[in-house]
Amino acid sequence: MQHSWKVSTLVLLLLMATGCFPKGEGPRLDHFSELAPAVGEPAPDFVLRDLEGREVPLASLLGDRPIVLQLGSHSCPVYRYRRHWMDGVVEDFQDRVHFVVVYTTEAHPVGSRSPYVDREWDPMINKITGVRVREPQTQEERDALARFSRDKLELEQLMVVDSMANEVWQSYGAASSPAFVIDQDGIVVLRQVWIHPPSIRAFLQQLLAED
Repeated sequence: MQHSWKVSTLVLLLLMATGCFPKGEGPRLDHFSELAPAVGEPAPDFVLRDLEGREVPLASLLGDRPIVLQLGSHSCPVYRYRRHWMDGVVEDFQDRVHFVVVYTTEAHPVGSRSPYVDREWDPMINKITGVRVREPQTQEERDALARFSRDKLELEQLMVVDSMANEVWQSYGAASSPAFVIDQDGIVVLRQVWIHPPSIRAFLQQLLAED
């Protein structure tokens, strides 16, 4: 785990230096602020299945600790690479915070249109790193891809998989790699259109200090 983290970080730094890594979410995600629950609003509830097939209601995680909820897909570079910075956050707070990943529709599927532009959108970083992901056509295919992504990225968080209707993705802003902190009462207290682990860490430190 430590070795793979160092290698992936080195690759990321090299790609950033060559301008291949996306620098900001851009206007293609302008809809997020209108669709996603705002700070102070209830987090949309859902019931999804984990990778073992068990139903996981979001409501079942409320009450005893806050939740960090991330949505993403393997074809999204932000989802893949910012997980390396998220590992330390999970390690430091996993005894006081629920961490949940919702696997969603692909951001950059090969051979079909991206949900963010009306065409295929194959980023250079995916070509360089050999990430060639097709959009699943069935729930079983999406489940399998989510399992592959979890294992490939060595994720230790609870992962659930959105339905093929993409209802949870839509209700949380229809973005490629957003993140939310939800308090014990089910209220959104932090939202990010792109996950930013250092900010999540700082926010959790303050939130948990206040409890």
